[in-house]
Amino acid sequence: MSELRFDGQVAVVTGAGGGLGREHARLLAARGARVLVNDMGGGPDGSGKGSAKPAEAVVAEIEAEGGVAAPSAESVATPEGGRVIVEQALDLWGRVDVLVNNAGIAGGGLFHELPPEQVEAMLRVHVLGAYNVGRAAWAAMLDQGYGRVVNTSSNSVFGLPGTAHYITAKAAIIGFTRALSMERAGHDLKVNAVMPMAYTRLTAMLPSGRFKDWLQEHYGPERVAPFVAFLASKQAPCSGELFTVGGGRVARVFLGVAPGYTAADPSPEAYRDHWEEIMSPTGYAIPADSQEEIALYSGEIGWEGADSPDPNRAT
Repeated sequence: MSELRFDGQVAVVTGAGGGLGREHARLLAARGARVLVNDMGGGPDGSGKGSAKPAEAVVAEIEAEGGVAAPSAESVATPEGGRVIVEQALDLWGRVDVLVNNAGIAGGGLFHELPPEQVEAMLRVHVLGAYNVGRAAWAAMLDQGYGRVVNTSSNSVFGLPGTAHYITAKAAIIGFTRALSMERAGHDLKVNAVMPMAYTRLTAMLPSGRFKDWLQEHYGPERVAPFVAFLASKQAPCSGELFTVGGGRVARVFLGVAPGYTAADPSPEAYRDHWEEIMSPTGYAIPADSQEEIALYSGEIGWEGADSPDPNRAT
């Protein structure tokens, strides 16, 4: 079986000064990619003036292993930073084939106690960071007709107390991935997202205990990078998908919709009395997009035409 290679390709990996990003960058470089290692070098919560040293250290590792890489300490949190990051890769190597949006910060606190500046910082780095670098890279990928984007969400979106701002940011990444996947304009562009579970300096902030020890032993970031590299490769088989990844395990996570209940005469009481039917997942579907979700059940509310019920969608 042939080895997945990235010879002749250029990858940009954000948040690559340590943890998951470092492993992504090292593996892509080991498989032949020229890698822009981006990390502004701040603290786990985004504090500090930043430093190029983390990115430079990873570049040194890659070069010592025979790979090609360059450091970047620009912040992903501004449109200018995103543009400069991508322009650096283009200036150095003439193209961008792979973008791994991995930059992130950590932090917690009860919803009603979170200071606005902490919430805004979280959204700037995770959501706008992916958007800013993604926007610049997407333009280059459209020009060359090829590209792979791997975004980083989190399984915290299933629910985790004390991290409302973090979960909000990571849930937004799911929507961003789906939206961007719809804008491929007929090119060989694929966008997917992962929910990585790994022991990094961010998860090292967890309280000490058996779970933390177990995570450190079994969930190294090097066990996430291989699947990210697969999604970043020419052989990536999908777009707009979401996967939970950790400890060697990979599983699809999807947005599904159940048949539900359709009331002929809607009333609060009608929905109260049919609550079990509304909540039952039996017979669920996985819509490819919002129009397909509408079409799945539009017949139950009187649509009988063969074309789309959405007047804004071409038929």
